[in-house]
Amino acid sequence: MKRIYWLVIGLVVLFSCQQEQKNRQEMETKSKKDIVIENIMSRRSVRSYRPEQIKEEEMKEVMTCAINAPSAMNRQSWELRVVQKPELLKAINDGFVAYAKDKSMGGNASKSQEPGYSVFHGAPTLIVVANDTKNAYSQVDCGLLGQNILLAAESMDIGTCVVGGVIPFLRTPEAKDVIAQLNLPEGYEPLYTISMGYKNEHPDAKPRDAAKYQVIK
Repeated sequence: MKRIYWLVIGLVVLFSCQQEQKNRQEMETKSKKDIVIENIMSRRSVRSYRPEQIKEEEMKEVMTCAINAPSAMNRQSWELRVVQKPELLKAINDGFVAYAKDKSMGGNASKSQEPGYSVFHGAPTLIVVANDTKNAYSQVDCGLLGQNILLAAESMDIGTCVVGGVIPFLRTPEAKDVIAQLNLPEGYEPLYTISMGYKNEHPDAKPRDAAKYQVIK
């Protein structure tokens, strides 16, 4: 009986080792192009997150990728705030809910008065991207930076969703206490936000319109 037991254990270990070796070989044979394209094509907007916070080392790596985005004349005309403080996340959400009351809102914001609503989909991390209002290229710079965030997070199987609906609230006088906590330099204002957390869903891709690009020869 013991001999059978150890034989089964041995087979399980052998199979596991072979599978691990196979996975390693598959990764090694993938080209740089394959990895990049697969990452781009697999990324989705995630609107349901697990409650645990993103690991500090993963967050730091995502932010390092973010600030390595290209920018006009290398001005790096962005400011990033990674909000993980529960009280501040609640203040942003509560402020938006109050702002949205009695307004006709579209998309996810149309549910703002429902119990338990979260403008950032209950994500444990909210990234606020702010642009330099005196720099004509800053919004483009911030857009390039944002894509780095989305793709770096996807490579770690971390979910993201760009949330622009909260921005009108963040630009109102009622948001001054929230903005003060973000500690933005003078001349910078929130441009968009990104919800981030470990995925609690894996949505399918939505259709894309290939007619939107043309090749002019």
